[in-house]
Amino acid sequence: MRTPQPAAPERGVHLASNKPAESTDGLVCSGVTPRRTEWLPELLSELRPRTEATIQNHSTTNSWRTSTGLCSRLHPEWNSLDDAWTDDVAEAVAYTHAITTLATTYDTTEERSRYHQHRHADLVDTVESIGTGRGPVNAGLGALAKGPVALHRELDSKPRVITLLLDGAAWTSLNDRRTGVRALATIAVLAHGFCVRVGVSPALQRHLTTRYPQWTEAHLDLTERRDRSPTRDHRQQQSRRVDNAWAAINDLDTEPTKRHLLGCLTDEDARSYADLANEPTLDIAEGTVSRYVLDLEARDLVTVDRRGQQNTVQLTALGQTAVEACLDDTQALIHPDQRQLGERLTGTPQELTSTVSPRRAGGPTTEEWVTETGETADDAEYVQWLTDPNASSPTNRHRRFTTVAADDSITLVDDPLDEFEDGRVAYLSHTNTETLVVLQWGGPLATLGRLASALLSEKALAKILTPTRLGNKFENITDSAEDTPRIIQRGHQVGWFSDDEATYHAWRDRITTVRDQLLARLAELTHSDDTAARSDLFADFHGLIASVTQLYQAAGLNLTTTLRVPDTAALARNHTTREDFCEFLAKTVPKQSAYGIHSGYRLLFEDRPAKLCRRLSYDVDPTDRLDLTMSWVIAGPTITELHDEITTTLQTELATVREAIAEGTEDAPTLAIPVRDATTYPAIRRVIDDVAMTHDIQWTPRERQRLVRLCLRSFGPADTTRRACPYDVVESLLRALNESHHPTPADVERAAATLPPERFRPDIAPSATKLYATLLRADHPLGRSEILERADISASSYDRRLRDVRALDRVCAVQVDGHRRWTIQATRARQSAGTLETHQQSTTSYQVVTSHATGQMSTHSVCAESKPVTTTHSMTRTSTHPCRRRHPLGDYLEEPPSNHPQPTSMYSDHPTVQATLPLHSNQGGERQ
Repeated sequence: MRTPQPAAPERGVHLASNKPAESTDGLVCSGVTPRRTEWLPELLSELRPRTEATIQNHSTTNSWRTSTGLCSRLHPEWNSLDDAWTDDVAEAVAYTHAITTLATTYDTTEERSRYHQHRHADLVDTVESIGTGRGPVNAGLGALAKGPVALHRELDSKPRVITLLLDGAAWTSLNDRRTGVRALATIAVLAHGFCVRVGVSPALQRHLTTRYPQWTEAHLDLTERRDRSPTRDHRQQQSRRVDNAWAAINDLDTEPTKRHLLGCLTDEDARSYADLANEPTLDIAEGTVSRYVLDLEARDLVTVDRRGQQNTVQLTALGQTAVEACLDDTQALIHPDQRQLGERLTGTPQELTSTVSPRRAGGPTTEEWVTETGETADDAEYVQWLTDPNASSPTNRHRRFTTVAADDSITLVDDPLDEFEDGRVAYLSHTNTETLVVLQWGGPLATLGRLASALLSEKALAKILTPTRLGNKFENITDSAEDTPRIIQRGHQVGWFSDDEATYHAWRDRITTVRDQLLARLAELTHSDDTAARSDLFADFHGLIASVTQLYQAAGLNLTTTLRVPDTAALARNHTTREDFCEFLAKTVPKQSAYGIHSGYRLLFEDRPAKLCRRLSYDVDPTDRLDLTMSWVIAGPTITELHDEITTTLQTELATVREAIAEGTEDAPTLAIPVRDATTYPAIRRVIDDVAMTHDIQWTPRERQRLVRLCLRSFGPADTTRRACPYDVVESLLRALNESHHPTPADVERAAATLPPERFRPDIAPSATKLYATLLRADHPLGRSEILERADISASSYDRRLRDVRALDRVCAVQVDGHRRWTIQATRARQSAGTLETHQQSTTSYQVVTSHATGQMSTHSVCAESKPVTTTHSMTRTSTHPCRRRHPLGDYLEEPPSNHPQPTSMYSDHPTVQATLPLHSNQGGERQ
């Protein structure tokens, strides 16, 4: 399957030849793995002396003049005061200056002073790290394209040859396809400036063709053009057209009106001078239009038809290229290299359209966006922003996660989610009143580390727990009349907070040092069987997280953690992992509790005398309850099946209160932790009511009931209409609100039709879902051919699934010009028992596990009114920053219609497992 080499090197991707002379020509990089950070720096190191020689041949002037000249050629607006640099341009400019200095200043073998040794090392590091994510500003492939690739494309009359010999074992054993996609994208970028020869074995070639078919078709096509990328001829033609267009337009930088005139024209529709004079964006007289058109005509950018009563003008092919390649959306002049950067990352304009990682129109869904974390090995950040940290109001992505959560609870959400690309990554989002952490389950110890890393990340300290919010001496979170350090130390029980850390910056230095030390220990102990060391680390992480959540609550922030468990089935099947998971929640959640300014854990569970002595005095009404400083949402495909086991394990843990409290000789408030199923009828109703309240939507009770039924029918498992994924409910409601201030149930279903097929109407086949969604989104009746085109399904799928779609509510056939068309009626034509099943609901919507008040697990009926938590002790219970409540303690209590049969109770397929890991230090074993 080897292919012959072209007679002369050509830019693009080619299969390497069997001939030794050709296979070793130019640069050779062997052992190329899917992780570009493992081979790209080495390649850049090998390329550096060749780049220096190229620059020396190009110019003999001083370093600064040479580098500024190259920057002006490669990035025309690099020294403009009006345009801010992107990271790509900044790193590319730094690269150009560095490689030019190396070529013109450090081109001798003379002994260097210590200063010049350090400077030379820094310059080399800049040159050899560009585009790897580890450069001066951590830029990616865009910097590589604008740096060495653009430079060699500009200066090399004959492209240099780079041979990449792929490591077959590494590629075929790669689990994460997206890592390979990034490596192939890197090769595609290099091919813009070099002749890249890829050496692969026949077996690896077959593997690449199977796993990356679009990339191999575009770059290693084995049909009629086996020796080169199919983009070559087209790219050369396109490059010449763009170069000619730039030459024709680049001196219009001081004539914005002429550029705007070009932007008002097309190459298809001619416009008269009078029409252009009336164009509101131009604001010029007809006589001025005539003069400007003459100049543009002389540049061959427009053509004028003078045969009619009025002269008309339209773009030439060159003018169309100039508008598309050399002007941005505001008609500002932009160099084609910058304009086309997005295309350069995966491929150039070409005859065979292909991308490495295709996206559906409209961009990725929230779930797709969240899972694409990037690889931390490729310098993706361990803590990333879920939303813009500077946004003035919560975004839909933020609302998608927080609307589902209920205060002081563990909320379980059945969600068909995917694994993170890198499970070590955590997301952070915040508003003025809420903070959200989203992370993936990785085992008890690793998950604690990820949570601590997010809550105390540099992002959180820079944007959330700031000195403005907390106070330079923490005065903003305590009563100014009180002793602030004493309240924080002995009330909130914040650890690692001595009198030396009584100022914000001193505390931040101390707490980040502790954070880094614990994370370093985590790296050492992740796979260790040292039980004692792991137990100590569990205790330290619990203390650190409990401390920081106290500060979040004292600052008036609702804190929610969404813990994603991608493979709940595997977790539930394995006795050990299931026990570890339930034990993790039972040991961790109660520690995030507070009673006003007092730590809940210290009030109820602490039994060490030294710790008990370091508490503020308090008075308590035994009927009061503790608050959780952090609410929890646990999401996974079948996580609600673990409801009973989580509840039982939590009940066992909460029964271990201090002996004096258990015997009744010491009063203490009760800790109640509801374990909620967020997929049921009342839970979905609560989500709908919350969105209505937030956006001031005046839905009637009848509309709300119809919305709940619609959501249960549209977003639940395929085998029932009694449950729904609340995330899909929130997304559909928010999308409907983008189109109407008072969306009807039909509007919400229309918005839901934009979700992926696997998330909308899972009760019917995916092709039927696409067909139905197409009808919902259409604004007129559709025939067979139009449905096939819009739904992107085959004719055979249409014929098979039409019967299923016809059976759905509101789908009907109409006659248009004698032809049958399909449409969605505005109102329900009939009620199908198969599609509007009565919703059986459990009389137990959720279970509340309490600590010591009753001694038994308390089950709250949905018919029972939930009472809010109150307090009567202002001196000890209240805080100067009252906790903002997201939702009332209870779910909304509207029952389904009275004719619904009684349901069966919720159960788990697995036996209840009691906790085995002890909590307190006076008991043996490893602690969480």
